[in-house]
Amino acid sequence: MKPLSEQLQELSVRAKKAEDDEAAARKEARAKIQARADKLKTETNTRNAKIEAAAASSKEKTQEQWSSLHKKVQAHNEHIRAEIAASKAEHEAHRADRKADSAENYAAESIAFAYDAIDYAEWAVMDALIARADADTKM
Repeated sequence: MKPLSEQLQELSVRAKKAEDDEAAARKEARAKIQARADKLKTETNTRNAKIEAAAASSKEKTQEQWSSLHKKVQAHNEHIRAEIAASKAEHEAHRADRKADSAENYAAESIAFAYDAIDYAEWAVMDALIARADADTKM
């Protein structure tokens, strides 16, 4: 059996790892989201460049019509996306807030449980030390 002080040290190291993992997960999730957004923007720009290049090879009139149509469709799509995004954002914000509250409550309860576990472990250590001291004095 490991000495109690070593067990308490390992518990401390594990608690620190949990803290570090949580901080890393926050950064990693944000980075993945940003990478996805950057990739989407690059793909969109590449597609638009190809379309513009194809339109440039057409006659001037066709190019003007294409450009006008493209701008109208793009403006219409942006308007629709903005309306959808606003509606989704409102719904998702409320849902995310409820999920975050629930997760925070669970984490707070887990932390309270860990405090209790540490307190009980410390009491057990003290009881063990007292028992060892009593045993040593009786020998």
